Amino acid sequence: MDPASTISARIADYACRFSYRDLSDEVIAYAKLLLLDLLGAALAGVDTEEGRAVTRMIADMGAGGRAPVWRSGLTTSPAHAAFANGTIAHAQEMDDFNGCDHSGAVAVPAIFAIAEAEAIDDAERVLTAMALGYEFGVRMLDALGGYRAHNNPGWHSTGTCGAIGAAVAAAKMLKLDATTTRHAIGLAGNAMGGTWSFLADGTMAKRANAGRAAENGVTAAYLARAGFTGPAQVFEAEWGGIFNTFTSEPAYPERFFDGLGCEFGLLRSGIKPHASCRGAHSATDSALRIRAAVGDHRHIDRVLIRCSKVNFRTLGNRDPQTRLAAQMSLPYCVASAFVFGTSGLDDFEQPRFDDPTLRRFLERVAIEIDPAITGETPAIVEATLDSGERRSEQTPIGLGDPANPMSPAEVVTKYFQLATRSLSQDSAARLRALVDGIDRGGSVLEILGLLR
Repeated sequence: MDPASTISARIADYACRFSYRDLSDEVIAYAKLLLLDLLGAALAGVDTEEGRAVTRMIADMGAGGRAPVWRSGLTTSPAHAAFANGTIAHAQEMDDFNGCDHSGAVAVPAIFAIAEAEAIDDAERVLTAMALGYEFGVRMLDALGGYRAHNNPGWHSTGTCGAIGAAVAAAKMLKLDATTTRHAIGLAGNAMGGTWSFLADGTMAKRANAGRAAENGVTAAYLARAGFTGPAQVFEAEWGGIFNTFTSEPAYPERFFDGLGCEFGLLRSGIKPHASCRGAHSATDSALRIRAAVGDHRHIDRVLIRCSKVNFRTLGNRDPQTRLAAQMSLPYCVASAFVFGTSGLDDFEQPRFDDPTLRRFLERVAIEIDPAITGETPAIVEATLDSGERRSEQTPIGLGDPANPMSPAEVVTKYFQLATRSLSQDSAARLRALVDGIDRGGSVLEILGLLR
C-alpha cells in the first residue's frame, strides 16, 4: 500500500492543513471552557496520593529539563511532564468525558509540555492543537466501533485512543509536516495501551493511563521530528494493525473522516458536576432529586439500583475500599448523594469516606441487573421510605452532558472549588482571566507560569 494513501496519511494531511481559521466561535468558546475545567481538575489533583507519587517519581528519576510538573517546582523532559501532568489531571476523576473518554487530561498536558519546552507563546496554535487532539482521540474510538466495542475486551480508551489524539496535537504544536506527522501517528499507535485491570482492586493505574497517553503522543512527535519512522499502516495492517488488534467488533475506518471539519469532536465532550465515573452521574442526579423531594435520608428505609449488565460490571461494587473504587461505585455514589446531598471531592475523601452514617446507609443500598436496561441506558434508583411509599427516578441524560450542559457560571464555580486546592484565590482568578482571554491576545506563557 502506498504510504500516502493510508489512514494515518489522510489524518496527517488534514491536521497539517487545519488552522485556527477553521475553528468556529462556538468551538473556540467551548475549548476555553474545557481548558479552564481541565486546569481546575489538574490543580485539585496535585496534592493527591497520585500527584505526590508521580512528583516523587520525577524527583527520583532525576529532575531537570524544560517542562514543569505542575505546582511542584520540578522540571523534567516534555514527555515526562506530559505523563506526570496527565496523571495529575485525571487524579480526581473531575476532568471532562465523552471524548476518547477523558480527552482533556491527555491532550492539554501534551500540548502544554511542548509549549513550555519550546517556549511557544502562540494561543492560536494551542487552541488549534487542542481541537485536533480532541477530534482524533474521539474519532479513533468511533472507528473502533465506539466505547463498548473497544472497552469490552478490556482496553481503557483514555490510554489507547487518547494516544492518537495526543500525537496529532503534539505534531501540530511542533509544526511537523504531513510525512513527519504520519510517522508520529504511527509511532503513537504502535505503542498505545492501557487496560481496565485497575477496576479489580481500585488502584491508581487508571490515572496513569491518561498520563501514558499524553506521554506517548509527545514522545512520538519528538521521535518523528528526529527522523524516527512509524508504521504507515498502523490502523489497517492485517497483522498488528489497530483495527485488527484493539476491538472485538468490526472497525469503521470511515468514521475518522465522516463530517470532518463540519462536526467537531471537542463539542461532544462533557464537563463533570460530580467527582465520580460519568456512568454514575445519572443515578446520582436521580438520588439528589429523590432526597430533595423527601427532605432527608433518614426517611429512606432502603434503596434499589437497577442497571444494565455492562454498568453493573463497571459500577456494581457495593463495598469500595479506595477512593477510585468509590468513584466507580453506583451504590457509593447514590449513598453519598442521599446522606450528604452532594457528590463532590469531599464525599470521596476522609472523613466522609469512612463516615459511619454513610457506611450504615450504604448497607441499605442494593444493586441488581435489570435485563430491560441495556448498554449505557442510565440506572433506575428506587427508594422505599419508612412510610412504605416508593419513589423511583431515572435521569435520561445526566447533568454535564452537551445535551444537558452545566452553565458557564456553574463551570466557573466548579473551577474555583478545584483550583483553590493548589492556588490562592487571587492566583486562581488570574488564571481564569488568562484562559478567558487566551483567544484575544492572551499569553500562553503566563498561564504556564501560574501552573509551575
